Amino acid sequence: MCMSYHHFITVRMSGAMRAELDHLVATRNTDIGKLVRELLARELRGAPDRISEALGQLLFVAIALDELLAVHPDPDLRATVIRLWREATSEEGRFHAA
Repeated sequence: MCMSYHHFITVRMSGAMRAELDHLVATRNTDIGKLVRELLARELRGAPDRISEALGQLLFVAIALDELLAVHPDPDLRATVIRLWREATSEEGRFHAA
């Protein structure tokens, strides 16, 4: 199906953002116009925000795991898991929230 496009939009962005966009387009083997049209179409359809959805699921898993650790027969297990998590994220240079 061939679509005819008659309207143009201009978007101003920093050089750094343009470089990131170019990289994304290259990794997806597409072009900027197609990528932008897909992003706009998804937004206009009201597609769920995948990041918010993933964060919500992650929060559920974190709460469930914390509750399971809290009732585990080994009272030190929760503290051990948190310590190991902090060490692992610290080594990777990531933040930790616990």
